[in-house]
Amino acid sequence: MNRIMSLSIDHINPIKGLAREIIKSKGSVDVPGFVDESKLIIVKKENNSWKKVEDLKIKNIDKIISKGKGRFIGLEDPDILTINGKKHVYFTIAFKYKHGYNLYLGHAHGNSLENLEAASPVLFPSKEIYGFKESCIYENKIALNEAGVNVNNEEVSMISLSKIINPEKWEFKKIILNPLNLKYKWCSGHLSPCRFFPKDFSINNSILCLINGREKDKKLNGKRAYGKFRPGLMLFNSETCEIPWISPEPLFEDPDARTITFASDLITNKDEIIIYYHINDSVIKEHKISIEELKNKLNKINRNIYISIDI
Repeated sequence: MNRIMSLSIDHINPIKGLAREIIKSKGSVDVPGFVDESKLIIVKKENNSWKKVEDLKIKNIDKIISKGKGRFIGLEDPDILTINGKKHVYFTIAFKYKHGYNLYLGHAHGNSLENLEAASPVLFPSKEIYGFKESCIYENKIALNEAGVNVNNEEVSMISLSKIINPEKWEFKKIILNPLNLKYKWCSGHLSPCRFFPKDFSINNSILCLINGREKDKKLNGKRAYGKFRPGLMLFNSETCEIPWISPEPLFEDPDARTITFASDLITNKDEIIIYYHINDSVIKEHKISIEELKNKLNKINRNIYISIDI
């Protein structure tokens, strides 16, 4: 059975979505150097699990892929945005080199997930940044993304900020959060943005945001191994585009995860928020947190916001 991960829900029709299916692997997700080849699929919620409906078809995607550099290893990590009834899907177009990657943030649009056409990527690799993925969009104006940055010949995932001029034109501005500058162990290796919570969960102009953080790599039996990847929280100031606070600890960890508990989307119900995540890059699961519990967390953050982080 192929592994399914990186769920993105169609919030207009929340029993439907997109996901990433791993079709070929080399190595282990716990050990640096593993390579996955992927495709995007349409999924549907049945009972408490997400099932594949069909492969995602994107018209003219081959023309976009042909312009990339490196060995194409697939489409990854979709995000769905609906504007005026039109679907915009953003995803990683991944290319592998002998050492490293080239990651383009691709874009497709159409009237439905079954009727998409490829457009030009909205973010591109550069000399300093080898790629972008994991879009976290605020009010269709600002996008946070995971940006891959080369630091002393090591690949480090940081959180970047881009301005959305329109759905087809994004403008990269800057790196706004570098994990190497953080004092908290759970996110001092890598960082990736996930989703903003509803506006009810905000302090002044700062809105609560779900993120993923990874510990620094470790040495096991003389070999390099990945630290744990887990979801956490941060606040994003929509006026200054700064991050005034990040959680000292991760939000949760799945007991069945070896190293990866990675959040990819969330949905709000009457009394709770459901966070969808995958473990070990293979199985989509859900974590529920009550509205009351989350608001209590926010009140606690508000009392401690000025002393909680050194960035």
